[in-house]
Amino acid sequence: MTSSADQEVKQNLISTVGGEVTIPEPVKGPGFLLKERTVIATVTSDRIITKSNNRFLGRLSLNRVTGQYTIRSLQNNDSGFYTVDQEDTYKSESFKLSVYDAVLEPGVTVASVSSERCTLLCAVDQLSGGTLSWYQGEVLVNQSSTQRSLPLTVVRLGLRSSYRCVSANPAGNLTRSVDAKTSCTVQQRTGKKSSHTLPPLGLKLKDAAHVVELLVT
Repeated sequence: MTSSADQEVKQNLISTVGGEVTIPEPVKGPGFLLKERTVIATVTSDRIITKSNNRFLGRLSLNRVTGQYTIRSLQNNDSGFYTVDQEDTYKSESFKLSVYDAVLEPGVTVASVSSERCTLLCAVDQLSGGTLSWYQGEVLVNQSSTQRSLPLTVVRLGLRSSYRCVSANPAGNLTRSVDAKTSCTVQQRTGKKSSHTLPPLGLKLKDAAHVVELLVT
């Protein structure tokens, strides 16, 4: 029996908390599934046996048609190395699984506005091991892997450009597009946040740094 620590990883697998993952290597006969160096399931000729004292009980299944294992209701601590051992052929294949929190959609508000410039604030409750980024069109203009809120200051000549804030990690991304001209104009006229923007999720501008000022000609 081989452990994943003893051989090269064939493929990196990525999923999210609460999701599921199917291990690509099929079981073509009696064999084992290991996490790190621990056997978590044994396949006999007619069934899969999951040890009653392991935390995969009720979450691990074997598709008898494809011969592939699927792990459901994933948790962060399911991340690690998995090995499929084929008992008859002595063949082993290892995979690395990384489980991330689901990406949260960012919210954008108008933090401040004047006759010359407008500051937009993009925020999420958590970064989920990823990044928060501001784009002007397709150009990346500001990014952070540590801050949960990220400001962007746009001068008046830049209000007609398109902006979007992207929250991302290796499992996916979510985007909030912003009409800066509409948002900043509404804010200046009424003194209230534009109705199509989202609340800043409890985060304040003082939590952020590195204001980026764009000048579009």
